[in-house]
Amino acid sequence: MTTAITYQSDSNIVQFPQRIARNAGANKGWSYLLSNSVAFQKDVDYAIRIQKPDQEKVPAWIRRLITSGQCRSIYVEDLVLTPEERVSIKQLCEQYAVSLVAVSVNDKDAGNILQGPW
Repeated sequence: MTTAITYQSDSNIVQFPQRIARNAGANKGWSYLLSNSVAFQKDVDYAIRIQKPDQEKVPAWIRRLITSGQCRSIYVEDLVLTPEERVSIKQLCEQYAVSLVAVSVNDKDAGNILQGPW
């Protein structure tokens, strides 16, 4: 898999990597964004933004999304995990072939948009 992330500071847009899979079937699934101040681009297919829950609920939500079997990637704004949570979620990500990305947002008031390709 090849990845690259670019950032355009003048437009406050983050370009996330395109997942390159060996077969087309491996790239199917939903991308989820748990966020309070960031959204996906409107034309992104198979992407769902969910209002980020209270911090203590975030690990459970991540686990549920991963184990649903319909998830390809999860983006979480200001992700904070304990070492134990990190280990268990990493194992689930490997088991279910899910990418977990922590998104740091510096300006929560700007029109923050996550831009594909997905």
